[in-house]
Amino acid sequence: MTGLTQEEIRVLLGGPTEEPKQEDNEMTLVDVLPMEAIEQILGMIGGDKPPSQPQFKFETQEQENVIERLDKSIMKTLQLMHDRLARRFVVKISKMLQSVVDVRLVSVDQLCYSEFVFGCDNPSCFNLIEVELLTIIKDLSYGKVNMTLDISPAIVPPMIERMLGGGREPSMTVRRPLTNIEWKLAQRIIDEFLCELHIAWKDVADMKCTVAQQESNPQMVAVIKTNEPVVVICFEVSLIEQRGHVSLCIPVDLVEVLMKQCRLAA
Repeated sequence: MTGLTQEEIRVLLGGPTEEPKQEDNEMTLVDVLPMEAIEQILGMIGGDKPPSQPQFKFETQEQENVIERLDKSIMKTLQLMHDRLARRFVVKISKMLQSVVDVRLVSVDQLCYSEFVFGCDNPSCFNLIEVELLTIIKDLSYGKVNMTLDISPAIVPPMIERMLGGGREPSMTVRRPLTNIEWKLAQRIIDEFLCELHIAWKDVADMKCTVAQQESNPQMVAVIKTNEPVVVICFEVSLIEQRGHVSLCIPVDLVEVLMKQCRLAA
C-alpha cells in the first residue's frame, strides 16, 4: 500500500481518528456565550423573530436615584399646577404682544442638572432665578434657593419684535446672543412668567422669585451642582409660525421639602 498516509491507514483499519488540536488561547463560541444565547442567534438566522425579552437598560446610579426621588402623586400635582400656569400665562402674553399666542405644558421630567443644561440651546435666554421663601420651612437647611428658567432663542426674538410693533409676518430667526436692550425687553416676559409661577405655587408655599443672573450660555451658570437631581417643566410657546420652549428647572430637594410642608399644613 503505497501513497496512503498514516491517518488514511488508521481510517481503513477502523481505528479512531485524531481531531485537530485546538490551541489553548483559542475560544469557541460555546466558551463565550451560553447555550440559550446561541439558540436565539441560530433562530434569528433561520428566520425567527428576535426575542423581545429581556430588554437590557443601562442606567447610571445617579439616574436611578433621580427616578426614585419623587413619586407619581407629586409628579401629577406638579403637572396640574403648571398646566394651570400655562393657561393663565397665555392670556397675559397674548395681551402683551397683541397677538394670538399658544402656550401649553409639554412635559414634567426628572433629570440630572447636567442633562438639562447640555440639552439647552447655546446661545439662549438663560436665567438664574433666586427664590425667597416667605413662609417658614423647618426642613430647608439652606438659605437661598435657586431655580433656572431657559427660553429658547427660536421664540425670544419674534416675541421682542412683536413688542416693538413688528413681527406680523413670519420671518427667519437668526440665533445670536441677545443685546442689552433685548434683555430688558425679554425681562418683561420673564416677569410675567414669574408672577404666574408665584400664583401656581401659592397653595404649596409663599415664595418670591427674582432674576439673579442672565446668561446667553447656559453652562456659565454653575450654581446648581451638575449631578443634582432636578425637575424640568417644559412649555411650548407658538407665535404665528414660530415655536420654541420655556423650560423651568427646579431642584428635587426643594420640591420634596415644599410638598412635605404642604401635607403637614393640610
